[in-house]
Amino acid sequence: VIWSNKMAKITFIGAGSLVFTRQLCSDILLAPPLQDSTIALMDIDPRRLEQACSIVQAMVDKRKLRAQVVATTDRREAVEGADFVVTTFQQGGLDAYRLDIEIPQRYGVEQCVGDTLGPGGVFRALRTIPVLLDLCDELDDLAPDALLLNYVNPMAANCWAVAEGSGRPHVGLCHSVQ
Repeated sequence: VIWSNKMAKITFIGAGSLVFTRQLCSDILLAPPLQDSTIALMDIDPRRLEQACSIVQAMVDKRKLRAQVVATTDRREAVEGADFVVTTFQQGGLDAYRLDIEIPQRYGVEQCVGDTLGPGGVFRALRTIPVLLDLCDELDDLAPDALLLNYVNPMAANCWAVAEGSGRPHVGLCHSVQ
């Protein structure tokens, strides 16, 4: 899709994750074939979505690029016609993440990070997988050729679930590992 004359549409689900959105969009906008893309930002938190939109638009403006930045709280609207869908959301937010660490701690299981392995990773997977599979169903309807780029932890469990539950083309990534 990207090699045609059509501008790519790159959608971020969970764009309110400001650090990830800023870093990933900066990287995307460094690639000449993507500098005239439409970057569709989606988040359920309108305030964080507005912040993300401002940050990405400032990058586009500062670099004098032709990329278009759009924002919406409607996931279906965001993914419609997308070529690439980047997931960066944290299902349940920080409150759920805190419980992923505190509940196992009550039973003597210490985890420095509860998003990938151990009980915390299992809790997070159980919250996240249904959302990813629902997103895959939407992509089948609205963007059947889109590639899903998953940054959501637990990476292995999520990618396994997408492969088994949808068969959708996807790649599991981690921005902090180069």
